[in-house]
Amino acid sequence: MARIENDFLKLRGSMGGMTFTQDEFGTIAKKKATDSKGPREGTRRGNMEMGGGSMAAKDLRLALRLKKNGIKDQYFSGRLSGRMRKIVLLGTGMVGQRKLDIRKNGSLLEGFEFINARPLVYSVGGIKEKPSLNKERNEVRWSSPILNRKEQITAPEGATHISFKLGAGTVSNYGYNVKKKKYVALEQGFKNISAISESEPLPLNKKIIAPVNLSVNLTGASAIPEEVAVVTFVGVSFYKNVNGELLGIENVGGMRVLGVC
Repeated sequence: MARIENDFLKLRGSMGGMTFTQDEFGTIAKKKATDSKGPREGTRRGNMEMGGGSMAAKDLRLALRLKKNGIKDQYFSGRLSGRMRKIVLLGTGMVGQRKLDIRKNGSLLEGFEFINARPLVYSVGGIKEKPSLNKERNEVRWSSPILNRKEQITAPEGATHISFKLGAGTVSNYGYNVKKKKYVALEQGFKNISAISESEPLPLNKKIIAPVNLSVNLTGASAIPEEVAVVTFVGVSFYKNVNGELLGIENVGGMRVLGVC
């Protein structure tokens, strides 16, 4: 694999025995496979595991309600799939059928930024404490830290208020089904469950921004099964006061995965 370092050359497709793709850093060039016998066994097994990771990543994207939330970059899906594939590599079992244990190895998701070029710390510093969960893991609580406005908040020009978001989504562990010859979710009934809570906009004209308490409930009274991971995330948004009305400022703020339980 090679990377073409040229801001003006953006190739896609195949040419001269090479294939070209794009990622957030530019053009990637790969030599096309020429083995007429098809993929080798090691490659086939690796592809199977990559497919399982991609399915789990899709489930998590749906659970995070990104269309409604609107905080993500164009490479979000690929970056998230990459993290999931790393989790597969840590799973138990034979190569090609290793368990995708998101609960056990979810630390690989922690710190994942929804917008890679605009990490949460670019807006607010000091957000480190993970949300807490109750025994049933269906209720999530989080408190923002005490913030010094001048030292820990970088607001966009014209911003007068800031708000915090707490969200959580479920994603099932995946296992390889020998009969079906593919990866399947181990808990089909607890896929794509999510909730998001947002604080009231807080004025930025104070020296110290006091903590706000946020909570979300995922499944009512139902406990979340052991084979399902709860992914928690926190973000911020900014507002400006226009003639007495608060309007959201687009393309600012950020969001980050803080914990996986």
